[in-house]
Amino acid sequence: MKYFIVENGQQAGPFEPDELLLHGLTPSSLVWCQGMADWTVASQVPELMALLDRQRFAPGDTGTQMMPQNSTTRQPYAQPQYYPDNTVYPQGVLTKTWYTESLIVTILAALCCCNPIGLLTGIYAIVKANGAKKKAMAGDYTGSTSDADTAKVWVIITAVIIVAWILFLFFKIFFNPGFLQQIQEGAVGSLYSEG
Repeated sequence: MKYFIVENGQQAGPFEPDELLLHGLTPSSLVWCQGMADWTVASQVPELMALLDRQRFAPGDTGTQMMPQNSTTRQPYAQPQYYPDNTVYPQGVLTKTWYTESLIVTILAALCCCNPIGLLTGIYAIVKANGAKKKAMAGDYTGSTSDADTAKVWVIITAVIIVAWILFLFFKIFFNPGFLQQIQEGAVGSLYSEG
């Protein structure tokens, strides 16, 4: 009977049982063959467990020393994933995406300042943070980290713009006595024209 195996996160096969060993078969490997309802771990398939038991010990061994497995073989869904930049990302660990912070600064830019530059930079931070979140969930941790770093930079830029805008308004109000009256009369355009 020929089996399919999950190898490096991808379906491979079909293979004869002996060939599965060359493709990193372990008791926790996911396998499937015609007649099975769903994918199952190899330890639940009697034919494959017998094969693994025969291969576990070297000839003449007393049973105390296991044969080494291929070091490049990864058990799907059980081991850390290795990426081209040689960084190890354990499964389920997400990078900080800066999504919440980007939402906060964008809302502050909208509510406190009505500053269009702050809104645009905040929206860009949200887009990058959301991209980081999506890439992390898809397993692209390198791309996720890159987008998260970009989101962080734009969150900081937006926060600086908000602080600068608030300071500008503060000095405009307290050092221009007629400014509040101009706002009340609807002459907001003078905000940009007066020094």
